[in-house]
Amino acid sequence: MLLKVQKTFSSVTTISLVTLLLSGCMNITDQQQSGFLKNYEGFEDVYDPDYTKVYRSENFTIDMLADMQRVKLVPFEMWVTPGADAKFSAEELNELSQYFHQQMSARLSANNYEVVHLMGPRTLIIQGAFSGVKFEDPELMPTDFIPFRMVINAGNLAYLQIVDKSDVTTKVSVEIEFLKGIRRKRILAAISTKYVDTTIANSGEDNMTVVKELLDMWAEKFVDRLVEIRADKYGEVLVTSF
Repeated sequence: MLLKVQKTFSSVTTISLVTLLLSGCMNITDQQQSGFLKNYEGFEDVYDPDYTKVYRSENFTIDMLADMQRVKLVPFEMWVTPGADAKFSAEELNELSQYFHQQMSARLSANNYEVVHLMGPRTLIIQGAFSGVKFEDPELMPTDFIPFRMVINAGNLAYLQIVDKSDVTTKVSVEIEFLKGIRRKRILAAISTKYVDTTIANSGEDNMTVVKELLDMWAEKFVDRLVEIRADKYGEVLVTSF
């Protein structure tokens, strides 16, 4: 049983809530709209520490997350535009969705959240979708044009050609929302994107591994932030392994 510690949550804490939830899980981003959230009205830009769009209902309070005990976690969808350059099959996208669901469920359960299948009046539903999963050529930085950087980059390129690998920027966008109770009223939502520089095999054999590592980061940071919000009110220790 949680021991309640009286504490006043400031409006600043409320405003920065989704930033806390997603910090460490995002970077500078073009906030594309996949269509998953249906309604994109009422979102506001949050610039600190990263670029994100956030929606908060009029009656939203930080206590809604701090007091959360029962969670219905809907498997996240994978929205990818079909095309000749598509990197993942339908089966692989389904595997990624199941993988993230398992990671989220395990982390929530390990931190004393009850993951349920049926909705009730005190249940919070978490659902979302990943989109824009792609590998892009890394952007050149100003320092790349400094002579010694050009030498280093040339050597790295030669090495990558030998081992048949490429430097890429892995991009994954997420749209997520919290719904409350049987009526599924949206209380909180966010749109964010994560970019990670990595090296992958040109054959594509590393693609699934790289994206799963990125999904691990989303799951870890997301649950960690939820636990921190709860701990601020009740006092609790984060479980980092399961």
